[in-house]
Amino acid sequence: MKNRYLLLLKMQLYNLFGINRILHPHSQKEKRRSMAFGGIATLIIGLLFVYSTIISISFASMGAANILPTISALICSFITLILTFLKSSGVLVELRYYDMVMSLPVKNSEVVLSRLTIVYLTNLLISITVVLPSVIIFGINAETGIWGNIMFLLSILFLPIIPMIISLGLGVLTFAISFRSKYKNILSLVLSTLIVLLIVAASTKAQSMNKDQILNIGILFSNMANKLYPPAALISKAVDQQNWLYFLAFVGMSVLISIVFIGIVAHFYQKMNTAAFNHSVTRYEGKTLHVSSPLKAMYKREFDRYFSCTIYALNSTIGMVLLLVVALLLLFISPEALEQQSGIVGLSQMLRQVLPLVIAVFVTMTSTASASLSLEGKNRWIMCSVPVRAIDIFNSKIAVNLTVIFPFVLISAVLLGFKMGISLIQAVLLCVVPTVYACFISVLGMYMNVKFPKYDWRSEYYAVKGGAISVLATTGIGMLSSLVPLFACIAFQNISSLIMAATSILLLTFSFTLYRQLQGYQLYEVGGKKSTG
Repeated sequence: MKNRYLLLLKMQLYNLFGINRILHPHSQKEKRRSMAFGGIATLIIGLLFVYSTIISISFASMGAANILPTISALICSFITLILTFLKSSGVLVELRYYDMVMSLPVKNSEVVLSRLTIVYLTNLLISITVVLPSVIIFGINAETGIWGNIMFLLSILFLPIIPMIISLGLGVLTFAISFRSKYKNILSLVLSTLIVLLIVAASTKAQSMNKDQILNIGILFSNMANKLYPPAALISKAVDQQNWLYFLAFVGMSVLISIVFIGIVAHFYQKMNTAAFNHSVTRYEGKTLHVSSPLKAMYKREFDRYFSCTIYALNSTIGMVLLLVVALLLLFISPEALEQQSGIVGLSQMLRQVLPLVIAVFVTMTSTASASLSLEGKNRWIMCSVPVRAIDIFNSKIAVNLTVIFPFVLISAVLLGFKMGISLIQAVLLCVVPTVYACFISVLGMYMNVKFPKYDWRSEYYAVKGGAISVLATTGIGMLSSLVPLFACIAFQNISSLIMAATSILLLTFSFTLYRQLQGYQLYEVGGKKSTG
C-alpha cells in the first residue's frame, strides 16, 4: 500500500505545483508563464507572512503575547476552513481523470488518502505562513518555558487537519444534497462573495480602530475560541501549562477524525463519483421543445456556463459586488462627513464631478467575455460545428457580460446619484459613461479572447486567471482607460464633463472598430485568425 500511495501522491504533486510544466514545457513561453505564476504565489505567501508578523508583534507590544497560540490557531483554522471548502467540490467528487485513476490497481482508501494529503500539504503551507511568526514572537516575548514553545511549534503540523476535514465533509454533504441541481455551484459563489465582502469590511473597520480596541477584540475572540473550539483550547492549555497530555489529546483528536473520515469516504467513494458522472443522463424528463433564435439559444448556453464555474463567476463579478457595497456604504455617510473625516478640502464636490468615472473603474474590472471563449476548452468543436455564425456566438458572450454589469450599475448609479445630489448634466453623464464603458469592456474582452485563446488548460483556473493573456490584457487596458480620464478630471475639474464626453466618444469609436474586426473572424481557424474564404 505504501508504494502505491506514494506513487499517487507523487503524480498529484507534479500536477499541483506545475512541476511537469516547468520540467517538460511545450514551449519556453509556457515555462516562463509557469515560473511567473510561481513567483506571484511566492509573493502572496510572503505578504501573508509579513501581515501575520505585524499582527503578532502588535499583540506582543500590548502585553498580550499569551493569547497568540489561541489567536493564531483560530486564524489558521478559519483560513483553512474557507479555502478548503471553496475547492472541496473537485477534491473527492467529480475530480478529473477519475476513470484513469480507478483503472489502476489501487484501493479506494489509497486514492482518498493521496487526495487528502495534497489538500493537507497546501493547508500546511498556510499554517506555516500564519502560525510561524506567532511562534517566533511568542517565544521571544512570553515567559513560557522551552517545552511550551516546542509544543506551539509542533502544533503547526496538526492545526490544518480538523478544519480541513470539516470543510471536505461539508463539501461532500453539499454535493450529496445538490448534485442533481444544475446550479449547485451558486452556493460556492455566494459564499466566496461573502468572504470577500467580509474581508473588505474587516479591513475598513480595522483602519479606524485604536490599539485598545484591537486588544479587546483579540481577547474576546481568544476566550470564545477556548470555549467553542476544543482544538484551540487544547493548544492554549498545552502551551501555557507545558502539559504534553493536552498536546497529545489535540494530536489524537486530529488523527482520529482523519481516520474516521477516510474510512467513510473510501466506502462511498465509487458511488459518489458514479453519481456525479451519471446523474445528467439518468434524469430525462419529456417536455415540450421550444424553438428560439441562434443568438438566444447561445445566450442561454453561455449564461448556464457562467454559473457552472465558480471561479469564473466570482472573478468576473467581484467588481460589481464591490461597487454595490460602496454605494450602500455611502448611503450612511454624507459627502460632507466623508470630506471632514478624510481632511481633503472639496472632496464632496470632486466626487460629484467624477462619479461616472468612479463607477467606470469598477465596470472595467468586470469582463466575463475575456475568458468565455477559452473556457470552451476541449468542447470548442461544438462552437465550430453548430450552424451558427461566429458573430452570433461572440454576441451571446458579450450579452452575458452586459447582463452581469447593467443591474449592478443601475442600482448603484441611482443610489449614488440620489445621495450625492447631482445636477442634470451630471445625471446624464452618470447614465451614459458607465454604459459606454460596459459596452467597451465587453467588446474588448471578447476581442482579446479571440486573439489570445487558451484552450489547453487542465483546470478552469488557468483559463480565468493563471496568466491568461486575454484576461490580463483586458483588465489592464480597461483599468487604464478609466483611471487616466479619472485623474484628468480630478486635475481639471472645470472641464471634467468635457473630458468624460470626449472619452465616451473615443471609447465608442474604438468599440465599434473592434466589433467590426470580430465580424471578420471565424472559429474554425486556429487562434481565431480571419477567414480567407
